[in-house]
Amino acid sequence: MKKTGWLVLAFLLLIVAAGWWAVRGENLWPTPQSHPAPAPAPAPNPTPEPGQQQPEPEQEPERQSEFAVRGVIEGFYGEPWTHAQRLEMLAFMGQHHFTTYVYAPKDDPYQRRQWGELYPPELGGQMRSLAETAKQNGIELVYSISPGIPAPLPSEQATPEWVANSITVSSPDDRQRLLAKIDQLRGYGVHDFMLSFDDVQEIVKPEDQAVYGSDYAKAHVDLANAVYRAERAKDPDFQLWFAPTDYYGLGDSGYWQTIRNSLDPAIPVIWTGEWVLNRAVTSEQADQVAKLLGRKPMLWDNYPVNDYTYAINKRPQLIMGPLENRSADLGEHLSGYLTNPQIQPEASKISLATIGDYLRDPHSYEAATAWKAAMHGPAGVQDEEALLLFSQYAAQSTLRPGGNPDFAKLAADYWQGGDPAALREEFQALAALPDRVRQGTANPELLLEISPWLTKLGEEGQAGLLAMQYLENPADRGESFRALLGQIKGNPLQIGGEIVEFLQQAAQR
Repeated sequence: MKKTGWLVLAFLLLIVAAGWWAVRGENLWPTPQSHPAPAPAPAPNPTPEPGQQQPEPEQEPERQSEFAVRGVIEGFYGEPWTHAQRLEMLAFMGQHHFTTYVYAPKDDPYQRRQWGELYPPELGGQMRSLAETAKQNGIELVYSISPGIPAPLPSEQATPEWVANSITVSSPDDRQRLLAKIDQLRGYGVHDFMLSFDDVQEIVKPEDQAVYGSDYAKAHVDLANAVYRAERAKDPDFQLWFAPTDYYGLGDSGYWQTIRNSLDPAIPVIWTGEWVLNRAVTSEQADQVAKLLGRKPMLWDNYPVNDYTYAINKRPQLIMGPLENRSADLGEHLSGYLTNPQIQPEASKISLATIGDYLRDPHSYEAATAWKAAMHGPAGVQDEEALLLFSQYAAQSTLRPGGNPDFAKLAADYWQGGDPAALREEFQALAALPDRVRQGTANPELLLEISPWLTKLGEEGQAGLLAMQYLENPADRGESFRALLGQIKGNPLQIGGEIVEFLQQAAQR
């Protein structure tokens, strides 16, 4: 999600926002947290068939969570997950304490720019399969439909066609098209929907101005109320959520006033936190927003989403750290919690497993413990210690911007004249890590997703060994080290930034 103002914010603050495109810098770069040490690897889990629940070791009895909704929302920009990947994710969710999956890929044309077109038979069959598999895994399927005028991304230019294809709220024909789309999806087994006006242009179509003037908030809320009334009359199980154009913040706005005063109180409202990306989300913040929305907010947590690292940074990054800095009593102050994952579904399962643990029992949740346990989240992981080491260097995010603090300590000790053995051992482990992870992971999809970053991290380990050789041997002119460092710096993939910083310092000696 992003707000139309993201571009101005991004320019002024010289930062980027995740999942969407605007956020303040202090929320992107919080104080680093401690990382856990590797744990011994238990026996691997067999790889399940698509949609089949993953077998797991004996589990503790399910606890009564304070979160009424514990969801995953496929809401990122970029290539959507495949149907098979969604089925796998539903099975994973059923094993990791989630209750809800929201279908909201920004680049599905039938969900957004072609919102008024019915799904053709083949794609409709996939929707039916998705609904059936969700039910089999104890998951509620929510379908997001976004009929507004899309706000362009940095690489895009808005076109008149975008405006023409968007809904005319005052048009009975367009409203009927929206209801027909919902009716089609109900026929596939979908009863829960989200009307999404996030990341849309903050204007009223010329055809609607006679009714709404420039008040796009009133147009959005009127449509939500009309859809809710019409569909509840047909289907007593129908539920509607609302994603507003103003979806983050702690202060009041005219848009939120319209929600507070006019939106049916039975309709939950999406909120991403104080910003689009948030180092922390607190129960106090949720209470403040509840007063402004006239209801408890539904938190859309933009973690571990990574689409912004592609579209804004142009430095694609994996985010595989644990959930942190969410209040233990947050569930009492929200109508639900949704996590927005990465473009890579298998790599997302590391963070998602920790989120599932938090949502099940936030009061006893410990990020370090959950992170270790999450290494068996993806199927087929046999060497969990190796995957954890990789994840420690792929955890830089809004929640932990400083990278791996264990490496930072090793580097600091080295520069201060300490024993170099520990740092050399770490570089040796990283240089050998690509082969070790590939040999210890019987999950081709996971390996395909992480391999480019895994290769680069291994090169950083090799460069570290060459750097130490150069620094400790006056006869070494460092030519091999500098050549490899140049190759690493020329690779746009982002991982192990703390290692690159060490290498650059070494090159200046």
